[in-house]
Amino acid sequence: MAEKNNEAGDSRRISEVKQTLNQGQDDAIEILANDGDVFEYDDSEARMVRWKFDLILLPMMAMTYILSFMDKTALSEASIFGIQESNHLVGQQYSWANSIFYFGYLFAQYPSSILMQKLPIGKYFGIMIILWGVATTCTVASQNFAALAVCRFFLGAFETCISPVLTILVGQYWTRKEQPLRASIWWAGGAVGGFIADSITYAVSGGALKHSKYETWQIVFLVFGPVTIAWGFFLYFLMPTSPMTAWFLTERERKISVIRVAQNHTGIENRQYKLYQAKEALLDVQVWMLCAQAFLQCIPGGGLTAFSKLIIRGMGYSDRESVVMSMPSNAVQLASNVVAGTVSQLLPNSRCAMMISANAIVLIGSALVETLPSSKGLGAFYITFVNTVPYIMCMSLISSNIGGFTKKTTTGVMMFMSYSVGQIVAPQFFLTREAPRYPTGFRAFYVSVALMIVIEIAMIVYLWRRNIKKEREATSTTNEASRFSFADFQDLTDKEHPDFRYVF
Repeated sequence: MAEKNNEAGDSRRISEVKQTLNQGQDDAIEILANDGDVFEYDDSEARMVRWKFDLILLPMMAMTYILSFMDKTALSEASIFGIQESNHLVGQQYSWANSIFYFGYLFAQYPSSILMQKLPIGKYFGIMIILWGVATTCTVASQNFAALAVCRFFLGAFETCISPVLTILVGQYWTRKEQPLRASIWWAGGAVGGFIADSITYAVSGGALKHSKYETWQIVFLVFGPVTIAWGFFLYFLMPTSPMTAWFLTERERKISVIRVAQNHTGIENRQYKLYQAKEALLDVQVWMLCAQAFLQCIPGGGLTAFSKLIIRGMGYSDRESVVMSMPSNAVQLASNVVAGTVSQLLPNSRCAMMISANAIVLIGSALVETLPSSKGLGAFYITFVNTVPYIMCMSLISSNIGGFTKKTTTGVMMFMSYSVGQIVAPQFFLTREAPRYPTGFRAFYVSVALMIVIEIAMIVYLWRRNIKKEREATSTTNEASRFSFADFQDLTDKEHPDFRYVF
């Protein structure tokens, strides 16, 4: 017989779990209801379950983020191919067209968080993807700022689900150790989406399509939108609601998936709203640090998303050349995400260190772009695209450090509200009168990342002290053999769970 998994002791005792079946607990408990006191599985079975998640679910998540990034940044692709002229944009209206997307984000945050708890997550996700595909396609018909703004607002409202849903899925299907790399992989979809978007834009801006009755910027939206709609229908039918209903797992594998997450003290969270958990999130210093990080990261992130093509064109390249020359920035983003995710998985408590390192690079790059001549600033501009690493690490910290479904959901809403406000503010630092250098925008970059570094150092100290306090409060009866316990099957917050330890 294969060697038994020993992460939480050889015996997986579940007799206590059965006591909770009539107490409003998660349906993860019910899947174990007919088992005896012990449920055993070996390492090879656990690896098979993880590989199924990695090979089936993770590509679905990454592809969804690829499409969301393409649809969101389609305006940037269109910015150098006539959308501003066709929609008669003047002054800061292009900046506001980017910012309005995130007003939609803010508007839909609360209803989205409620719907995530009330509806099967796969069905809800599929419908929202279809709707944002429709909003992308409708942009083709815009002829003025008002019409463009309406399309962007609804695109943001429907895309508001993307990061909260994917963050919850990472927490449901992978252990705490596995989460940073998986979060980095789906976030790397942004860089892949950038490659695809640039390639499509370059293709449709020349050749036979150049003489189409549609302008180049309209063709971009006509390609991106319908592809997203088709993908939404695909996910509607194939995205599982939870590990307990995953169509690609056997009954035994579903039980293993529940236990392998629970024994890592991520908690099996139920989907009932608990007011006290929401209050705990609002009073948690760690949550507010994460929100501050999300806001500040959007200053460079939002500026680069909206203005990267215009900045490169301002360095002396033609419209089509600007598309090609933006591709290395996607490579930098992709490589930095994968490296950060891999390092954070291999080295315990290295996530904040990855954040600090990435922000130091952005600080150097943004200062160089602002001071070097245009003809020499392209390399420095490229390295600023490591700016997504801190946000990815923040999202992985939500999955790993926030316990309790309502607390995690509330934290997600707060995080994305901060993200939305940051994205609304960011384009406004890029003043039309300062094109193409945008010095104010780059000064905002290095001020924001300097503040982020300070917060990240404070976060390390704060979480380290929290762990020390939890160790002191641990009862003398706690030991490794008993840590897979009744508490792991309760919807407890990170503060309530006696064995919860924070990662940083």
